Amino acid sequence: VAQNIKSNADLSWINKSILGDKLYLQLMDVKNAKRTEEHYYISLAEGAHNAEFLNENAYEYMDSPDAGYRMLALFRYWSIIQYYYPNKHLIEKGWNNVLKEYIPKFANVADTLGYRMTLLSLIASIGDTHANIWDDPYLEKNYGLNKAPIKIQFVGNAAIVKDYDEKSVGKTGLLCGDVIESIDNKPVSAIIKEKLPYAAASNYTTQLRVLSENLLRSNDKKLTIGFKRNDKIQFSKVDCFSGDSAHVFAKFHPNDTCFKILPDRIAYLYPGTIKNDYLPDIMKSVSVTKGLIIDLRCYPSDFIVYDLCDYLLPKSECFALYSEGSLHSPGLFTIRDSGYVGRENKDYYKGKTIILVNEYTQSMAEFTVMALKKVPGAIVIGSTTAGADGNVSGFYLPGGIYTQISGIGIYYPNGGETQRVGITPDIIVNPTINGIKMKKDEVLDKAIEVILR
Repeated sequence: VAQNIKSNADLSWINKSILGDKLYLQLMDVKNAKRTEEHYYISLAEGAHNAEFLNENAYEYMDSPDAGYRMLALFRYWSIIQYYYPNKHLIEKGWNNVLKEYIPKFANVADTLGYRMTLLSLIASIGDTHANIWDDPYLEKNYGLNKAPIKIQFVGNAAIVKDYDEKSVGKTGLLCGDVIESIDNKPVSAIIKEKLPYAAASNYTTQLRVLSENLLRSNDKKLTIGFKRNDKIQFSKVDCFSGDSAHVFAKFHPNDTCFKILPDRIAYLYPGTIKNDYLPDIMKSVSVTKGLIIDLRCYPSDFIVYDLCDYLLPKSECFALYSEGSLHSPGLFTIRDSGYVGRENKDYYKGKTIILVNEYTQSMAEFTVMALKKVPGAIVIGSTTAGADGNVSGFYLPGGIYTQISGIGIYYPNGGETQRVGITPDIIVNPTINGIKMKKDEVLDKAIEVILR
């Protein structure tokens, strides 16, 4: 149905005057071929209907593919985006232009690391936080096999010390709120400029999140960090630890409760450590509170969307539209159906509902926020989310390199985009250097203020 079409296939590149009669006719035969639901290389996943890429040879034994296999990597990636990426229309450069740009880059790769960095740059060009290269030994060594036990948070373009392991770092004099100006005598601004083209993410804020995770990595045992405190520049040598030293980084992954009652009868729910089975008991406690804060600055540990909304909504509400690709007409995306949450429920929760978000709110977390926005009077507080939603589709590229894309389109009920955009807060609260210095959670403080107000 025409009104259900989200985007059509782009076959403008099949041009007789450019390709010549013979190749043009061969490609038109491929285009017009009859297709069934059974394919050797591709299928649509049951349920979500995102693309599943089957039988693509990973050539994992080729650490450094030759020019022919490098071109295979480029054209495999380009074709997957061209025909089975629901957000291709959001790529600023235009995907055909990206192909022309990268053919000489892949042809002229110098070495194994260069091949991976060129791939990473290509992957970053689609602007999708679901897309990256994971667990590749060459890239891991390039980032640095050791890491300083310091947690970084960007405030604007400033890299701020948000937290650190006192035993390892406290003796160096670094404190929360210090502004990191240089790393091994290289300005942070220069590092950002150099690494940004390889930071695969949907928006700038989330690119900085990606950079923050690798900023203090090194293959050496120490990093020289230049930092500013009270307008004075200081330097400190900080020990770095390998990934085997898990105990050093343990404090950055606290095993906190998924639920607690804050002062003034305010309930606090943290889906990062929740299980669906906990909800009946939790919601009994929530029912007598004046406000509920749902902290989605995390990735939910369980899929709680529908069960949680049953407690919070008085009736069923449409909160999302989905699109899917086509096996019969590659490149065509249509709006498949709508997502609904809630049920007829006279005993729904009547207190204020506040949802907290930031750049760590991604994928299932963003999907959950979209549903919770349908709760009567719900308010979203925080900052830009990761802008990557929808079931992921993964595949391999030559060299045994694994990557993913957002496999289905997720839209607001009016058809508005969520990819790249993310969830727009009702009340914007960005972190401040002073707040970090004082170890305050400014977003949570604002939520409590709104409930009490």
